[in-house]
This record gives sequence, structure tokens and C-alpha cells, in this order.
Amino acid sequence: MADVFLHVGLPKTGTTTLQAALDHHVDELAEAGVLYPGGRHEKQRLAAFDLLGQRLEGDERPVAGAFGRLVDEMTAYDGRSIIVTEEILGMATSRQARRFVEALPMHRVHVVVSARDLGRTLVSAWQQTVVMGGTTTWQEFADEVRSPCSGRASDGAGFTMRHDLLRVLDLWGEVVPAERIRLVTAPPPGAPRPLLLERFSEALDLPPGLLGEFPSRNESLGAAEIELLRRLNGSLGEGLKKRQYRYVVEIGLRPRWNTQETRRLSLPGTDHEWVAERAATLVDELKQRGTPVYGDLTDLLPQPAAGDQRLDEVSDTELLAAAEAAVLALSVSHGRLFTRFRSLFKEQEGRAPSTAETLGSSLRASSVKAKKRAVAGADRNRFLAWALRRYVARGR
Repeated sequence: MADVFLHVGLPKTGTTTLQAALDHHVDELAEAGVLYPGGRHEKQRLAAFDLLGQRLEGDERPVAGAFGRLVDEMTAYDGRSIIVTEEILGMATSRQARRFVEALPMHRVHVVVSARDLGRTLVSAWQQTVVMGGTTTWQEFADEVRSPCSGRASDGAGFTMRHDLLRVLDLWGEVVPAERIRLVTAPPPGAPRPLLLERFSEALDLPPGLLGEFPSRNESLGAAEIELLRRLNGSLGEGLKKRQYRYVVEIGLRPRWNTQETRRLSLPGTDHEWVAERAATLVDELKQRGTPVYGDLTDLLPQPAAGDQRLDEVSDTELLAAAEAAVLALSVSHGRLFTRFRSLFKEQEGRAPSTAETLGSSLRASSVKAKKRAVAGADRNRFLAWALRRYVARGR
């Protein structure tokens, strides 16, 4: 019998850091007798998608059967422990949670839940809505989270569904004994970088120091970048499909979008009072429950606000700097994409087109396109109709 440590989020609580560390140390985990099924987090995410019926529009990765494949690998394992991590499992229903646990009757399942102070969670969640194509202003988002029964459900109620810690503890507590549920708190701002992984490692019963240094992969954007992207989203409308948008922002823009001295995002003082009150109520409830905590419950209380400036309140100078950095990032990404396209074309067709061939083909395509537009517009434009009839007559 193996101990299965199932980390179910919450989102925005260091999940990306943990998953990157596990991906990077798969071999060390195996040497310590720990199975990381699938070998990388992507496989576990697909399994969670399969279990919950989740799909991302435009995502062509194979989801059907992914949960069964992961269960087969875990069932066949007779080592010390198994680690699965995917924050979307925090949104599982009771039936889905029970299905996961009952799929592993020969193993002992522990549930690990992570949490971060509400102030930073709120800010990160708003940033994520913008990065995913949203146009909601900061104050609209904060007000809707404060009163989730008013405003747009996708923001207010959506936040509550993803970040309700007590609901997640209660739901998984229906299928796992209380002594097998563990809570990890994300360290406060300014804490040593390794502290988060140390807490996770302890909660997952990993040897100290096993999850050491690894390449970081979670870039955080500043106030100017987020505000520029929010305005761009409004202008784009439906101009890009969701898959195209993710490639442009997540792959093309975000990794290289570095604006010098950008203002970091933090909870404004105007929202601190109600956030602090809500966080204090949560901490009091957790103390009464007595759930084992790796870290400190006071970490869930937001830090004092540095000022009252709204997150989307930026100057034209800041926006210009962010726009220049965005153009640079997209130029570099587009250039690399062009190189990859030429290499793929050469592999498939034997050689890449010459400059003259590319230019000639483009000119011919433009000419045909212009003719098609002329034909399409002839019924609405007297001059185009006359020119089209002359062209046809000349060709007889």
C-alpha cells in the first residue's frame, strides 16, 4: 500500500512553483521511492480534465482516457508514496472526489490543500482574468468579489468557486478522513524563496531538500502591462480565437515582456479593510477546525497596504514603456516563429522558397484578392461595375 498525496490547489497559491519543482526532480523522486505519475504535470492536468469533464477551447491534447491511464500507473505502483498535483481538482464535485479515491482501493489517499492570503489571491485572480482575455477593471472585479451575488457572475461568483477554502476542505473531507487532510499556507511577501517548497515537501512527506533549485517559469506582469493588455483585449473583441490568443499572450508576449521598473501589483488600501475582515473570519474558523497546518495561519492575513493607488491606474508614460516592451517581445517571438516555419517547410517540401518566389507568389495572391473584392463590390459601386464589364468584354 502506497500513500497517495493529492494536492488539489487552491489556485494562485504556489501551485506553478510546486509543479515546476516536481517536474524538474522526477529522477530524484523516483530514487526516493516516490512516483510522480505521468512523469510531468501536464499528464496529471489532462487526467484531472478527464475526471471533471473539463476542456480548454482550442486545446487539441488528448483528454479522453487520461484519468484511467493515470490510475493504472498508480495502481500498479507498490513503492512508498505517490504525488499528484492539479489545482482544478479543488473544483471537483463530491461525486468526482469520491471517484478519485475509490479508484485507488489498495492505496491510502491524503489530500493536501494550499492557501494564500486573500489580498494577494484577489490581485492574482484579477491579473489572470486579464491574461485570459478579460476587460474587467480592478475596482469592478474587487466589488464583484466582495458582493458575489451582484455584478457579473463570471467574476464574483467565479472567484468564490475557485478560492473558497472551507468548501474545498469540506468536500474532500467527505471522502478522506480528517487526519489525512493537510493545509499548507504560502509564506508572506519577503519570505525566503525556498520556504514555500520546504512547507510543501513536509506536507508531502518528502525528504528535506529533495525539491531544490529549478528553473522558474511563472512570469508576473506589472500594473502597466496588465492595464495595456486589458485595453488591448477590449480592442481585439473576437478578433482572435481563444487558442490563438493563448499562443500570442502566453507564448509570444508574456515570457519576454519585461518593462524596466514596472510597478508591481498589490492590494490597494481602499480594499484592505474588507479583505482583512474576511481573512480574519477564515483564520478563526480554521483554528476551530484544527486542520494540520504546514506553515502558519497568520500567513493568510493580508499585509498592510502600501497605498491607495488602483491597480489599473497607470500613467501614459508607464503605458508607453509597456507598449514598447510588448512590441519588442512580439517581434522576437515572431522572428523565431518565422525561423521555425522555414525549417518545417524545408523538411516537408525539400527547400524553403526563395525571396523572389515568396514576393512573386504574394503579389499574385494580392492581385487575385483585389479582383475578388472588385467582383464582390460591383453590385454596390457603379464605377466597379463599369470596369468589370470592360474587363470581361476585353477578354472575349
